Amino acid sequence: MSFWPTWRENPLFTSMVFLVSLALFIFLGGKAYSTFLTVARLDQPTPTEHSIYIEGVGKATVIPNIAVMTFGISTKEKTVADAQKQNTTAMNAMIDKIKAAGISEDDLQTKDYNAYENTEFNPQTQKNESKGWMVSQSLDVKIRDMQKISQIIEIAGQNGSTSISGPIFTVDDDSAYEAIARTKAIADAQKKVEAMKKSLGLEVGAVVGYNEWREDPTMSGWGEGKGGGGLMSMADTPTISSGTQELKLHVNISYLLEE
Repeated sequence: MSFWPTWRENPLFTSMVFLVSLALFIFLGGKAYSTFLTVARLDQPTPTEHSIYIEGVGKATVIPNIAVMTFGISTKEKTVADAQKQNTTAMNAMIDKIKAAGISEDDLQTKDYNAYENTEFNPQTQKNESKGWMVSQSLDVKIRDMQKISQIIEIAGQNGSTSISGPIFTVDDDSAYEAIARTKAIADAQKKVEAMKKSLGLEVGAVVGYNEWREDPTMSGWGEGKGGGGLMSMADTPTISSGTQELKLHVNISYLLEE
């Protein structure tokens, strides 16, 4: 015996069951379609005509706490081996003196190393003739104690450095300065939004987009220095002033326009 009555046994009950099932099917199908449209819209950007873009700018004054100097040594000998040996000896001696002044091994980095034969064309023999070998290398020195900049420059000048450049001033971690600039930039954008709301009668809603970019502080400092195999004295060494730098952050915020 079947649990459900047949059409012939109870046509009214059977019709009601069919109508309820049909209504439930239509209801669930409609909900599923609505959910599909909602999900599909999530990937769609907010129409441009429904939003407004505001730029804000914030600044922070950066106080440098690191100076980077570059010292180079060039040597010339008849053979590449002799030039390399002389150059290595001079560079190692300078590094030892810089370390003795309190600079950590981690703050020293070889920047360039070059070796090449210096040749000249002889018009009588119509050949390029060797005039010896040139070997050069540069050392980047990160100076964390700003009071030691002049001392390190003096050491380099007195210990064979043939080129001195820098300093480049920077900070070890500028995230705190960036956060200050960001707060000011967002406040600047919000101030502009309020002004536009009053002047244009806009109704501004939620934030629907955000991006930012920064202008790095302008690096400044003493330029090309003196050098040349121990000719620099303390009286020749300039006084270094690190000054301050300006970090500028730009933010672009998109606001939804309401009806």
